[in-house]
This record gives sequence, C-alpha cells and structure tokens, in this order.
Amino acid sequence: MTKLPAIAFMGLLWTTHVTAQVFLDWGTLADVTFTTEYSEEYGIDLMKAEFGETISQFDSAFVKITGYMIPIDALGTAYVLSRNPNATCFFCGGAGPETIVGLRMKPEFIKRYKTDEYLTFAGYLQLNAYNDQSFTYMLLEAERL
Repeated sequence: MTKLPAIAFMGLLWTTHVTAQVFLDWGTLADVTFTTEYSEEYGIDLMKAEFGETISQFDSAFVKITGYMIPIDALGTAYVLSRNPNATCFFCGGAGPETIVGLRMKPEFIKRYKTDEYLTFAGYLQLNAYNDQSFTYMLLEAERL
C-alpha cells in the first residue's frame, strides 16, 4: 500500500482550510452597537457590545483581515490590528472599539512588528459582548499571511 492517498488527503484538508477563510472588511466589523452598563466592581460605566446579524455569523469562524499593526505592550510582542494608523487609532480617541482586533498569535508569529505595518492575519474570530479583560474582537490562533 502506498502513502500517496494519505498525502493527497492531507493536501486536500490543507487546501480546504486555506480556501475556507472568509476575508472580513472593517465595514463588516462595524456591525455592532454599544450601550453602557454600570459596573459595581469598578464603580464606572462599561461598554457592552450588541452584535448585528452580519458579524454574528462569523463568531468562531476562521477569517482573515488586513490592518495596521499597533503594539499594546512595552516589549512589542502584543498587538492589535487596526482599521486606522496609530495616529488615529482607537487608543488615541479617534475611533471606536470596533476598529481594532486583538491578536492572540500562534507562538511562531510572535515577534516585533513595525508600528503601522499593514498586514493580513488569519485566525478564529471571537466576539466579546461584555468582557472588560479583552477587546470587542479577538483573532485567536492568529497567523500572518
């Protein structure tokens, strides 16, 4: 018995994984509204995301998205992907929380990236309606394409 069928099957699985990726644009990620709720724990109002039908269908889906790299730690190993360059990103007050996607990268993709480098990443989209410890959108098992 040859190993050719097994290799062909593995190739088919890899091809299916690659072609099954949905390319999300920032307009699709804007399908969210925010309300505020008072947090007894923190003593302040926190935002709660209410996702629309369009973006909700991508929760836990393997997607890809392109944006500007913005570091969020002093070591330069944790990043968000942003719709806007650093000068007008969410953290500078120029945009809403729906304009960034937190990247939880696979270990082999953790490195120093240049601020505002325009890159594409793929991973599993996680929607966080009310999580004060995370971003509204996260890309899990993120890998650079």
